[in-house]
Amino acid sequence: MQPQDRELQRIPRRYSSDEPIQEYNLTTVTYGTSSAPYLATHCLKKLADDIKCQHPPAAHMLKNNFYFDDLLSGTSTIEDAIKVQQEISSLLQTAGFTLRKWASNHPTFLDNIPRELQETQQPLSLDNEDGVITLESIWNPKNDQLQVKNNTTQVQQTNSTASTKRKVLATTESIFDTLGLLCPAVIAYKLFLQKLWQDKLQCDEVLPAHLQQEWNHLLQTITKLLQLKINWKVIYSNADNIQLHGFCDTSERAYGACLYMRSTDSNNKTYSELICSTSKVAALKKLTIPRLELFAATLLSKLYKKAIGSLKIGINESCLWTDSSIVLTSIHGPPKKWQIFLSNRVAIIQEKHHQLHGDMCHLKPMLVISFQEELSLQLCQHPHSGGRDHNGFHRSHPPGLQQK
Repeated sequence: MQPQDRELQRIPRRYSSDEPIQEYNLTTVTYGTSSAPYLATHCLKKLADDIKCQHPPAAHMLKNNFYFDDLLSGTSTIEDAIKVQQEISSLLQTAGFTLRKWASNHPTFLDNIPRELQETQQPLSLDNEDGVITLESIWNPKNDQLQVKNNTTQVQQTNSTASTKRKVLATTESIFDTLGLLCPAVIAYKLFLQKLWQDKLQCDEVLPAHLQQEWNHLLQTITKLLQLKINWKVIYSNADNIQLHGFCDTSERAYGACLYMRSTDSNNKTYSELICSTSKVAALKKLTIPRLELFAATLLSKLYKKAIGSLKIGINESCLWTDSSIVLTSIHGPPKKWQIFLSNRVAIIQEKHHQLHGDMCHLKPMLVISFQEELSLQLCQHPHSGGRDHNGFHRSHPPGLQQK
């Protein structure tokens, strides 16, 4: 902090109850203030702007590869990974940031980093709490896989006699899924919450017996979610052709959309992985299936726009798919010829500057949004993690820009 600004971070403090209270000025950017998130991000972006001419790769990484105070990035070769690590570490050191907690799925990468700056000196495993936490998931560098982090308490998982709407909501929100990779399972919890609101239950009112039984069944699936292992790599190494395919579908109770990355290498081998998805519960007001299909297509269009703006790789072709002939008919032609409800959504789809395709019956099963009462592990067999084709995965924390 500049000396003239330190007066704004004055705090009272004493080291024991016997000492008088003294005033101190914080001299570094401190979490807990309203401006802390902005300041933490602005420091990195300002540094990136200052070095973008001399060090373009490092500047690009500073601007695009930080998730709060975590650096999540990689390269196609181990040589490039080591070079980038050394460059970005030295540049941030000039601003007083020492990058720590490095982790990688390639052991050679860590050989060039001092032990005290590595995430851990012990082997990382998904079977204990020693795994690397990234994007609120547990990452296993050895297998390059992600696993859902257990954010629920033991009481939430075992107390099956006196659940309330508040506890159901807390358990549902504890499943932190930033990329929507668990949508086929999480949608079941959303539908159950909708049912509780529909029955007008109070937040601390104990669930009726039939709802408690249904919730107990859903609660047991959380342990199955924790067993899922999700691939981080989503494209072939040195892929010649990379395609992005999106799918949308609906039922009477919910609708969803997902995006797949499809890559082909020089040997004509094809590799496909789910990179993100999203879903929404249908409104309580009864809507026709064609309208819900249009909602799903609009949701897919918005998801595509977010994804294409975040992906920093060359996409050779993008295709969005729907099995609704009514939606396909609606989006061909000017929106103004339709009524307001349809016109607004058609305009959203058309402004994304991509083509929505039909005739996808052989591809449709890739999107699974199930509403069967028997929710089992099979409901979650397909999700995989979005990511990049990384040989060197990096994760670090600049000191002074994180909350312990």
